[in-house]
Amino acid sequence: MTEQELVDALRELDFCDEMDEEFLAQMAGVSQEVSFPQGHVIFREGEPARRMYLLRSGHVSLEVCAPGIGCKRILTLSGGDLLGWSPVLEQTLLTATARALEPTEAIELNAAQLLTMCEHSPRFGYLFMRRAAIALAKRLRATRLQLLNVYGGGMPNSPIEHT
Repeated sequence: MTEQELVDALRELDFCDEMDEEFLAQMAGVSQEVSFPQGHVIFREGEPARRMYLLRSGHVSLEVCAPGIGCKRILTLSGGDLLGWSPVLEQTLLTATARALEPTEAIELNAAQLLTMCEHSPRFGYLFMRRAAIALAKRLRATRLQLLNVYGGGMPNSPIEHT
């Protein structure tokens, strides 16, 4: 895929709404198109966080794993979603396992280069980080719903008492 084709692909994603052509071109310069077959583990929880993905098509499950329990799906992502937010927030390790549930197309972003872009352009940095924060909030909501599903009405009480 040429750089212009990457720009066109980025422009189609909700994640990139309101981004100037200049920013899309810069993102394309640190990106490449990738595809994953059904069942492919894109990354595993605990691995070094170096790349991020913008999903173009397909579905990817995000799973958290624990000894004795196995892996539990917390969220399913689809086209337009950000996959792998950890490196953009300078987290050194990934916090979930991502698995392609069907053939999936994505744009892989080099996180280190992307962070440099954010530092050099406050406008781009704001737009990008705002969208990353929205993706993170979506993950937190999904995790909260999973906790409600596991604990139901028996959620552990908060150590902070409200008066």
